[in-house]
Order: sequence, then structure tokens, then C-alpha cells
Amino acid sequence: MKAFFYCDTYKNTDLAYHDFVCIAEGLFSLGVECYGDRNMYLPDGQKEYLIRFDEKQSPEDADLVFFHYLLYRQGKKIADKKITHFTKLPDRNFTCVFIDASDGVRTPGFEKGAQSCDVVLKSHYNRKYKYPKNFIPWQFGLSNRMIEAVHPLPFKQREQAFLVNFRVKHQLRDFLNNRLRAIVEKSLIWDNSISDLEKEKLTGKDLLFWKQTGGRHYPSYYDKLSKTVACACYGGVFAIPWGNYNKYTAKIARLLNDLIPLFPWDRVRQWDSWRLWESWVAGCCVVHVDFDKYGCQLPVMPQNKIHYLGIDLDNLEDFEASICDKALLEQIAENGKKFVLQHYSPEAVAGRLLQTLNLKSG
Repeated sequence: MKAFFYCDTYKNTDLAYHDFVCIAEGLFSLGVECYGDRNMYLPDGQKEYLIRFDEKQSPEDADLVFFHYLLYRQGKKIADKKITHFTKLPDRNFTCVFIDASDGVRTPGFEKGAQSCDVVLKSHYNRKYKYPKNFIPWQFGLSNRMIEAVHPLPFKQREQAFLVNFRVKHQLRDFLNNRLRAIVEKSLIWDNSISDLEKEKLTGKDLLFWKQTGGRHYPSYYDKLSKTVACACYGGVFAIPWGNYNKYTAKIARLLNDLIPLFPWDRVRQWDSWRLWESWVAGCCVVHVDFDKYGCQLPVMPQNKIHYLGIDLDNLEDFEASICDKALLEQIAENGKKFVLQHYSPEAVAGRLLQTLNLKSG
């Protein structure tokens, strides 16, 4: 079995697409050959690329062909044309998969090219929105690099702190930080310290990973995650049931609703992040919004107070009782790490994708 990863946008760079890497690592472990229109990603400094360019291999020779949402940075018409060149081939015998991990309301998965694919793997999926029929819930997920970068300490040896050291501001983060800080500080240190990552001198494979991930690999950050009891992983934007399918109307609706609160926030968009998966695998107690209440959908759903601690804005008393319960936090952290390795390791993800597509490896 063969998979082909169509990159195109960044042919002359070290940058590797995180979502391509996660899937390719899993497929490779299942015996699937992974090719692409350029070499991509050297695992742990090895000489052999994970996704290999071979002039003898083309998408037409593969069983699975993957397209990435970054293609649309070239423009809609250009991206649509490039994707439909393959999806509209007469008598094609390969499955076309579009990966949509883009931020925003109407993302590239809605476009003509993506819609011509057999399936769209949609990160930030929220069940309260209406999506095209070929969308299925997806995730940012775990790569082997992330799994190997953390070194989780036993829970009782960890710093009694709550990490809120975000580098990127989101509406939801600012709002929840203001609501939660006084609650959290009753039992944990509110740690919003941000290391000067630009001064961190990386060498060897760490430098290689830093280049290949677009500056997202920092050992000091993984070390901090590995020795802290809890981490704030919430992010994105609270939204209401009206004005959702255009970024401009969504913003206007939110501003009007702030003035005259006719609708409660009932959903969160743009809620997934690398931070979520890094914290889970590092053995932190992951803190996010209540996925079930606010519509956040993953292929395999974690349970609130079992695999993560979910925040319900209408019941902050329950959050306060939970965040102060050290035994509960420890159990959630342990369960969360087991859950994410069982269901979201690269091999588990690739196996589930093949099953969804009714394909067999080997």
C-alpha cells in the first residue's frame, strides 16, 4: 500500500506539515510506503525522510493521496485547479483526503477542490455547526517527536502550579483567565511565566526539529509541562447560535450580543491546539472547556473529569471543587495520558483512518 502527500506550497523549505507527519508516521508503522512531491521530515536526524520524493512515484500510483489546506494560500482558483486535477481523473483508483486544520469560520475544506475529495479531515470540528457531508472530526494530534520530547514526572513530584503561559492571545483565553484566576489561586500557583525561547540555544536533533516544525519545538517548554500538575489548554473564540458561517457576520453578532445579550455562548470555534496534545502526553491535568456542552468534537471523545477537566461557565462552583481536589487532578492526569496514547498515537490514528476509509494496510 502506498500514500502520496501533495505539498506543493513549500517545496524549497525544511518546514514539515504537522498533520502530514502524524499521519505518515502512523501509516509507516503499519507498513505503508509514504511518498510526496518533495522530501519532508527527517525523524530524529535520520538520513531517510519520512515522506520521500521519488521521481518514479506519482499520486496516480498511490492508494491514498493527501492534500493540505495550506494549498489555498496560493489562492482559491489555483488550489481548486491543482486538487481537482487529481480528484477528477477518469477511473481514478485512489482515495483523496483533504486535511483542514485552518482557523476561522469558513475554512478551506468548504472550497471546491476540498469538496471534490472523498473526505475532509476537519480539526476544530464543532457538532453545533453544519458542515459538508464529506467532513469528519479530526485533531491536531500527536507526533512521535512530541511523545519522545516529554519526560513526565510522577504526579506527586510535580510543581503545584497551573500553567497559563500562552504565547498567542485568544478571546476565550482572556475571558477565562479573568474568571478563573482567583479560583485557581486558592489551591495552585498561577504560572503565566513565558521563557525567552528566542535565547534558547538548540543543537543537534532539537535544532532540526525546531526548523522542521516552524519554531514549535522547545525542550524547556516540554520540561515544564512534564513537571507541572495542570495546564490551561483552552483557546479559540466563544460563539453564539447566530451569524456563524461568515467571519464578518460572526464578529458583528458577537459584538451586538455583548451589548444586548440575547443568546448565551453555546459553542467554541478554533478550540484545538498543539498545547492540548502536548499537555496530555506530558501527564498534566488538561483543563479546557466542557467539550460536550460547547460542541467540541474529536474522533474518540475524552470524558470530563476522567480524561480532562472541563469548564462549564454556568457552574464554576463545580470547577472550583475539582481544581482544589489534588487526588482528582492526579487521576485525570493519569487517565488523560493513557487515553491519548491509546487513541491518538500516530499508529492508532492511521489505523482508525484506514478503517474509516475501508482500506487495509500491507
